[in-house]
Amino acid sequence: MKESVVKDRILDVASRLFFDQGYNLTGINQIIEEASIARASLYNHFDSKTDLLLAYIDKAGKQWFSEMHDYVETFEDPKAKILAVFDYRIRRQQRLGFKGCNFIKISSEVSREDTKVFEMVQAQKERSRNYIRQLVSEVKHTSPLSDELFSDMIFLLLEGGTTSGSIYRNADTMESAKKIVEKFL
Repeated sequence: MKESVVKDRILDVASRLFFDQGYNLTGINQIIEEASIARASLYNHFDSKTDLLLAYIDKAGKQWFSEMHDYVETFEDPKAKILAVFDYRIRRQQRLGFKGCNFIKISSEVSREDTKVFEMVQAQKERSRNYIRQLVSEVKHTSPLSDELFSDMIFLLLEGGTTSGSIYRNADTMESAKKIVEKFL
């Protein structure tokens, strides 16, 4: 079996388990069993569970941004693009059963001393914030806020809506957040 196929299978299984049941509740033995690999194969590709977690964060970030970008870029109007970010997040949460944000979930589970994990999570969130800033810079909004503050407002409404959606298991808060932003556009 090709090395990359085994590595991809390990990462796919770990990604599913980390997201569905949490990082701390996912054991190495469960990953090995569900990936149908030998223990040596896992450690051949990942030095530790933390290394596997870092690969998961990287993979989740790339997938998330690629999907969001592809969805948002189907719209031409800059205002519609900003609102499409909310629609993308709503659809994603519905598809995933309102399980929340990969990155927030991980940051709540790992030790504060695990700086590499937190740096990666922060980088993912900054990438999202910067994307929103880019979208805001392309639109003439009616908000009394500066572009920077308006971007921050959108980012915080998205984050809060996602978190609330996972608590209430519905899209109501995200829909409200979208309506608030729409009023400023």
